[in-house]
Amino acid sequence: MIRTFKPIAALRKLVDYIWVVDFDLLADDHREDVIIPLGYLNIIFNYGSDYRLVVEDQEVVLPNTAVIGQIKRAKHVRYGQQLYQIGITLTPLGYIQLFHLSSLELTERIVQAHDVDPELDELYQKMRGFKDVGQPLKAINQYLSHRIALNKKDTDRIEKMLTYVEREYEHLNIVSMAKFFGISVSTLERFFKKHIGLTPKAYGDIVKFRKHVEDEGLREDMQYRYYDQSHLIKTSRKFAGRTVRELEKLPDELTLRYVWHGQEL
Repeated sequence: MIRTFKPIAALRKLVDYIWVVDFDLLADDHREDVIIPLGYLNIIFNYGSDYRLVVEDQEVVLPNTAVIGQIKRAKHVRYGQQLYQIGITLTPLGYIQLFHLSSLELTERIVQAHDVDPELDELYQKMRGFKDVGQPLKAINQYLSHRIALNKKDTDRIEKMLTYVEREYEHLNIVSMAKFFGISVSTLERFFKKHIGLTPKAYGDIVKFRKHVEDEGLREDMQYRYYDQSHLIKTSRKFAGRTVRELEKLPDELTLRYVWHGQEL
């Protein structure tokens, strides 16, 4: 019901995975969900019931073709009765190489996909009639390959910075990072935020949380990876909407259940 697929080899640096969520009849107690900041940007094609972003006591209907930029904290959504979505989870490097709209312009935003690329609406319509999951996967890979061929960009410097954060996430120090790249801290932060949409520190905090979530061994030792228990609780609530202890109890939210418990739905 929740399936993930790797892109073709040529896109592996740019796309973390393509995903499909399919529930013909979603029970009332499983319609709440959480979008977790994992350092990625997402393109979502919705073919089921309308779904809504929940902010305090208000609900906002989300576009059927949407792009979610970098987010700093968990966002809550509510699905309708039928849930069928196809998504593309882009690495920050992937978004930069695919599109002209700055990552910074999307930070903390969910926008109509045609604001990023009108061809995304065409892809949405093209995939509407597909029945077999292999067809949309092929169409997505073709679309992404076409976009990459159109956009020749020099992303070497930002790619090296992203690699640095991925490597040093456990004890990331911004002063040391600036020295490593031979620039001032302010220049580093401006450059990184312009291209990624977040400061290196904010992005590094998200990467650290993601690394611990994705690795079962690290997840079991999360309490030792943060300054103290209070810090871990605040971090988990910020990024997942729950404490780690609460997440271990198989939450009702689909994304949280999948991230923490894999295919156990």
